[in-house]
Amino acid sequence: MSKKPNRLVHEKSPYLLQHAHNPVDWFPWGVEAFEKAKKEDKIILLSIGYSTCHWCHVMERESFEDDSTAEVLNRDFVCIKLDREERPDIDKIYMDALHAMGTQGGWPLNMFLTPVKEPILGGTYFPPENRYGKRSFKEVLRLVSEAWKNQRDELIQAAGDLTQYLRDNETRTNAGKVPGVEIIERNFERYLQVYDKEFFGFKTNSVNKFPPSMALSFLVEYSLRKKEPRALEMAFNTAYAMKFGGIYDQVGGGICRYATDHEWLVPHFEKMLYDNSLYVESLSQLFRATKDPFFLDVIREIVTYIRRDMSLEAGGIASAEDADSEGEEGKFYIWKYSEFQTVVPEEEVHGFWNVTEEGNFEHQNILNFYWKGKNPFVDGIQFKSEFLQKLDSVKEKLLAERNKRIRPLRDDKVLTSWNCLWIRALLSAYEVSGDKEYLLDAKKVYQFIKTQLIGEDGSILRRFREGEAKYFGTLPDYAEFIWVSFKLFQLDEDLEAYKMGKRSLEYLFSHFASTVGPFYESFHGNEDLIVRTMEGYDGVEPSGNSTILHLFHFLHSLGYKNNNLESKANAIFAYFLPELTENSLSYPSMISAFQKFQYPSKEVLVVYKDKTVSEVQSIRNKLGEIKDPNLVWLVLEESKVKVLAPELELLMGRSAGSGMMIYVCRNFTCELPKDNWEDAVALIQQ
Repeated sequence: MSKKPNRLVHEKSPYLLQHAHNPVDWFPWGVEAFEKAKKEDKIILLSIGYSTCHWCHVMERESFEDDSTAEVLNRDFVCIKLDREERPDIDKIYMDALHAMGTQGGWPLNMFLTPVKEPILGGTYFPPENRYGKRSFKEVLRLVSEAWKNQRDELIQAAGDLTQYLRDNETRTNAGKVPGVEIIERNFERYLQVYDKEFFGFKTNSVNKFPPSMALSFLVEYSLRKKEPRALEMAFNTAYAMKFGGIYDQVGGGICRYATDHEWLVPHFEKMLYDNSLYVESLSQLFRATKDPFFLDVIREIVTYIRRDMSLEAGGIASAEDADSEGEEGKFYIWKYSEFQTVVPEEEVHGFWNVTEEGNFEHQNILNFYWKGKNPFVDGIQFKSEFLQKLDSVKEKLLAERNKRIRPLRDDKVLTSWNCLWIRALLSAYEVSGDKEYLLDAKKVYQFIKTQLIGEDGSILRRFREGEAKYFGTLPDYAEFIWVSFKLFQLDEDLEAYKMGKRSLEYLFSHFASTVGPFYESFHGNEDLIVRTMEGYDGVEPSGNSTILHLFHFLHSLGYKNNNLESKANAIFAYFLPELTENSLSYPSMISAFQKFQYPSKEVLVVYKDKTVSEVQSIRNKLGEIKDPNLVWLVLEESKVKVLAPELELLMGRSAGSGMMIYVCRNFTCELPKDNWEDAVALIQQ
């Protein structure tokens, strides 16, 4: 491998820096690369991945570190490396192009482009020799290079046609027909069809199982609205199975990216901040619905993991931890029997975590608890408190032993939307548990994001690393930041967060709005994109449009006056009507938001003056415990009510009376206010 650095050595992305000493003459995405391609009339190879991507590492070792492959690339192509987590807007365009070519997506994504960035041909991982039914990478390079010499006009025409197809796809008209309420019921039925009754979770993929946290959130809310125990059972059992499967780090806490089987046993060992955030949020909802302390215990473990291993000194949270260490996937996490036996001689623990001499993964052990034949929701799984105490002690010993190993790489860039997902998770946990530590953690991360990545005009940057904030924020960055700003206002009376959220919301309306309903993924000033995409698909994180719909429901319930949020929400639902009708399992967060809009809202405002912090906190805790998913509440000191009343209709003409008044409303029709909690709660529960 060449030790001479290429241009990527000046980048901040850990993924790009991994490739900074390849013999390939890599460029970062930017003007220099495009000008070179035009001047020298060369095809661009755009190679997209991320730092914790296993097959990205494999392709780097096999091809991008190979001198003979690099020679071909440097001679015939202009090569660009891109971190998809820094620029998801670019990744989305070329992933859509790959799908339009009839090829399954994934990373690394290798796309050949004309000098004006239009897609010619693409694929994911290419092997160094012909195998897996794939042509070798060198063979692909030869064929593309020859086609560019001999069939250039046809390639340019086809690339132009495909680009136009992508543009047309993003500008379809909106018929204005909002989905009917029956799609909610149909979505639930689909979950019943793909539910795995044996190992829990959902068989939506023929091989892998992904953490379906957004689906669990939908199912919990559905169960509360419809009094449907089957929905709660699916969510409850799946959350249990995820916690006790090999996909969860039994020693250090935290969930991995996905399981490579349907038993949740063998994970792809990378840990992503967004997966853990969404899991905590669904655990919080499960705790509210069931009051089972198990869910709070898992939340505590994941928060401990994030604090210990992912929190950065400056205040943000790192993006991910790699699956590989010392060049081997999972090496950090698995245990040889002899090694485990030395630290933990107790047979009882071996049996609990299925540790054996023959092992369950390459003659070693992935710790897991086996669910076959059990149903936690029906059977009520209980462990003796003495055994749980022993398990905590064992985990400490195993963690100390594991810390002697070489750790996987940590991708320590701070991404706005992912950090806001973590804030969202902490606030959900705080709301249902009343644990002030979660609120303090959330405020610390929020302060960092606010200071480093938010402009005075409400504009947002996407990534921070080593003192550098960079890249226009994408729609999820705006949606998640605005959402947590308003949630901090709700849960902590934070007027500054309210103002920040409002400012960024106005910026969103100015710079991301489309004429057909949904918001664009990218800022209107992003001139380096061949297409401005619109997304509703809730993939590894909620789409920006889905989060905006949850936000609009919350603000509409408060009577937010500046915009007609309900009609804006309906325009988004109408645009995605085909997807919500045919493919709703891929839109769990959007369906959850749609569900909120289909039921009468219930608004509760508590106005107080001259009350102690503990009295006010007690009311907040009680409101946080109420199971009604359509309840939107605010607890505000009287002076703040006066400040915000011109903007929030729910606050108009409200006072604290002689100390506290509780206003209970349904769709803005309010009962007479109550001055004590018992009378108010009777109204709320009607």
